[in-house]
Amino acid sequence: MNPFSLGEAAAACGGAYTGDAALLAAPVQDVCIDSRRATPGALYVPIIGQVHDGHAFIDGARRGGALCTLTDRPLPEGPYIRVPDTLEALQKLAAFYRCRFDIPVIGVTGSVGKTSTKEMLAAVLSSRFRTFKTPGNLNNQTGVPLTLFRLEPEHELAIIEMGTNHPGEIRRLSAMAQPTICLITNVGVAHIEFFGTRENIFRGKAEMLEHMRPGGAVIVNGDDDMLVRLPGAVRFGFQEHNDVRACEVEDLGLSGSAFTVCAGGERARMQVRAPGRHMIGNALAAVAAGLALGMPLEELREGVERFSPAAGRMQVRRGAHFTVLDDTYNANPTSVMAAIDVLERAPGRRVCVLGDMLELGAQTEEFHEVVGMYAALHGVDLIVCVGTNAEQTFLGAHALAPQRARYFETQETLLSILPLLLRDGDTILVKGSRGMHLEQTVEALLAL
Repeated sequence: MNPFSLGEAAAACGGAYTGDAALLAAPVQDVCIDSRRATPGALYVPIIGQVHDGHAFIDGARRGGALCTLTDRPLPEGPYIRVPDTLEALQKLAAFYRCRFDIPVIGVTGSVGKTSTKEMLAAVLSSRFRTFKTPGNLNNQTGVPLTLFRLEPEHELAIIEMGTNHPGEIRRLSAMAQPTICLITNVGVAHIEFFGTRENIFRGKAEMLEHMRPGGAVIVNGDDDMLVRLPGAVRFGFQEHNDVRACEVEDLGLSGSAFTVCAGGERARMQVRAPGRHMIGNALAAVAAGLALGMPLEELREGVERFSPAAGRMQVRRGAHFTVLDDTYNANPTSVMAAIDVLERAPGRRVCVLGDMLELGAQTEEFHEVVGMYAALHGVDLIVCVGTNAEQTFLGAHALAPQRARYFETQETLLSILPLLLRDGDTILVKGSRGMHLEQTVEALLAL
């Protein structure tokens, strides 16, 4: 982090300081919300969560050497900065810190593919810029500010992932990140439980544009029926109307895809080394961003071909007996069907292990039934369903292919039986929402 003074911190978050006035000139070396990570020079921000109130750990942060703490209540002793709401203060402080960097910031959001697109952007743009990207999945109301505090003076470009499951959240995240490029991957049904309709999800994603810096660019998936409505956006996709388009697509199976990018009268043949048509879309998004930043198409091709998928995101893993498609990071109907499309083109016997998809609201049963039917219709030889909601996935598959569908209520039961259902040489897709922890199934399969 590029240090700033404690006085600047108090002003930025609109707080009232109590303590030794001389300390206001001291540098803040870090900002943390976990008291166990407090180090000398840190500013501790106690967040009130569903389980714990961070104010209970202020003494622990001070023992760790924290320079000061925020608080929403008076404390017996200073130093502290009192604010009405500590989460809001953290976000104001992050917005202040972001303004210290005059660099391009790419905000990335969407229902599906945010993290893979972020990783693709980093692979493509790092050849030209010293690039910073959101670490892991720090894309929520506390993750984005903590991400921004990791920006360093040497960074020339930042890629900030923004996630949401409620209206208004992207607005708050983009107010901190203040993107110069707004990139939206798609509008699906992930988190529809909290938005109600796809139209509301679209509006939630589009909130990012409200805080785009003047002169910025909007890049969207032009094949998405809602995003195509955004005026003035640069569009990427497969259809003819897109500004950055893929054509002459060659499916290379689990090795990825080769395709030609057409943009601005130029053409370039390139290969993405990750399976699935959706990965071509991620590459097109990165190419569109690179072109907006003035990079030539040939340099962008080299970046696309450097990309390799992150763990849990359609990562091809080969064990002694099976090939496992590890797509366990998360799941919603759109991403599950895209993953099944990849599995359908795999060689040999095809098996899928499908877990619960979470946060789908009133349509939970319907969506699970649909993906089960989709698996049955798309060449999957064994459809294994695990979890409470996934019983509907099983019923959907069983209705069309009763001999190919199996159901297990828990992962523990699944792991005790699954090896008996498999054969040497199987290709196995494992996919479910993050809360299902199906990475355990992946590791168990690879250990057999």
